[in-house]
Amino acid sequence: MIQSFFAVALNLGPLEIGAISISVIGFAIMFGLSSAKGDYQGLIKSTLDQDEAKRKSRR
Repeated sequence: MIQSFFAVALNLGPLEIGAISISVIGFAIMFGLSSAKGDYQGLIKSTLDQDEAKRKSRR
C-alpha cells in the first residue's frame, strides 16, 4: 500500500521504484562494509600523532 502511495505522489512506475530500492540496498551494504572494515579510530589517532610530530619538529 505504501509503495502505491509513493508511486502516485511521485509519479513513479515499478521500474523506477525497483531502481531506487536496489540503489538504497546497495548503499546500505557498502556503507555497512566500509564501516565494519574501516579503522576510523586508528586513522584519527595516526593523523593526530603525525600532526603532533610535525609541530614538534618545527619548534
